[in-house]
Amino acid sequence: MEQILDNVDLLILGAAFVSLIATVVMFKRSRNQEVDHPKFGHMTAPTLLLVILTMLLFLTWITVAVSYIDLGGMNVVVAMGVATIKGSLVALYFMHLRWDRPYNAVILVASLFFLGLFLSFALLDTGEYNTSLIDDPFLKIPSEQFGVEQG
Repeated sequence: MEQILDNVDLLILGAAFVSLIATVVMFKRSRNQEVDHPKFGHMTAPTLLLVILTMLLFLTWITVAVSYIDLGGMNVVVAMGVATIKGSLVALYFMHLRWDRPYNAVILVASLFFLGLFLSFALLDTGEYNTSLIDDPFLKIPSEQFGVEQG
């Protein structure tokens, strides 16, 4: 099991290539076929879904590959950027937001914006009381600093 976990990046890349081959095969098979559009809802072509799957697998591989490279503080930025792209692909194609009314996309983007805003306010506040939360017996902080009298 450890060997499988050590080579997880190769497994993801292999799955991406298998998905790419399946996409090419499906594209060639359905090239000249016309599919009637359903009366209700939206029908996504299997070829497009396989393309999105391939892209998601390659982006997952990029995330794993970048985790082995030390970029300092940029590791988090790259990981969050790739995760944002993957989340956008899932929302657009698997949740059908690409074909939905623009109002729903505005609501989604606004909710993500406010989530980020609220989280940033919470992270800004942690610096104010961080020293009082330290419970390390090896760290010697005078109790007078916190207004506690010794007695």
